[in-house]
Amino acid sequence: MKLYLVVTAIASASVCGCGVPPGPDRAAAELALRNAAQAYHEAASAKNAQAVVEFYDDDALMVPPNAPRVEGIDGVREYRFGFIETPGVELVFELVRAEVSEAGDIGWTLSIGDITIIRPEGAPGRDRVRDFHTWRRQADGSWKVVVDMWNSEMPAS
Repeated sequence: MKLYLVVTAIASASVCGCGVPPGPDRAAAELALRNAAQAYHEAASAKNAQAVVEFYDDDALMVPPNAPRVEGIDGVREYRFGFIETPGVELVFELVRAEVSEAGDIGWTLSIGDITIIRPEGAPGRDRVRDFHTWRRQADGSWKVVVDMWNSEMPAS
């Protein structure tokens, strides 16, 4: 009889979820990640370097194409964001995909950036970049970029 009561109690607890902490709300975490990525895109498109840097974690790592790695928030602050500093550059991002880990603390985004370079003479220049970010959820629930890698979709010349 005692065994029956123990088995019944365990089965009831597992069915109702009693005593089991709820898992992370991954849908809410993914929405927050998408919103963070969109805010990053808006800051980059507005050519606001200070706002862009604020999206990076203190331990961030940037892997620019054909250039040395950039490590830590100080390196990110010192990095020359060419699309921001170069006059005539327009950038529009499209978020292609975003995913959050089972634990809800790490996520990644893939975006495509359409770059137009307005030149005083001649046709505008164009590029399409693939921008991959790994994000870490902060204690306050916000998301910060911990790894940033990008490259061009254009064939190498």
